[in-house]
Amino acid sequence: MKHIDTLKFVLPLLFIALLAGCDSTDPDPEGVGEEELITRLVVTMTANGQSVSYEANDPDGDGTGLQIDPMTLQSGTIYTGSIAVFDDVNGEDVGAEIAEEDDEHQFFFVPGGGAAARLSVVATDQDENGLPVGLTFQLTVADGGSGTASLQVILSHFDDAPKDGVNRSDETDIDVTFPVTIQ
Repeated sequence: MKHIDTLKFVLPLLFIALLAGCDSTDPDPEGVGEEELITRLVVTMTANGQSVSYEANDPDGDGTGLQIDPMTLQSGTIYTGSIAVFDDVNGEDVGAEIAEEDDEHQFFFVPGGGAAARLSVVATDQDENGLPVGLTFQLTVADGGSGTASLQVILSHFDDAPKDGVNRSDETDIDVTFPVTIQ
């Protein structure tokens, strides 16, 4: 009888331990399937020998209280751009991880607002399959005087569906819209 009482006590504990060991929120040991925590995105634009950086900050990474620098771009200018990505909560350079897992990530650039048609963005880096990544890019501002627009920067994470270089995934690591003034 004592043996059965012990089993009644031990079996529930084993079941709880099994459930805890299979927690779906735990990251895969190799990092596969894990969306990145991004607290800061830095977009650096260079043209005519001058560089300017614009940041989007989410200090605690919860998606609220986002602080976004407005961009100022020159009409009729071609910029080379780069993106740096950080997890300041854990002190990590997420950009290095994105570069390492480039076949699982892609930045999408979506112009919006009144002068959106004047902005054109093309990724200049590729993963090992020849598909765009977007850590580096070229942004062209067509001639046409001053105006306003926006530039949405979205980092898609590809786990469930394969990356095709054209379509975003249903997993988004970051989605930031920079206000743009064209001079």
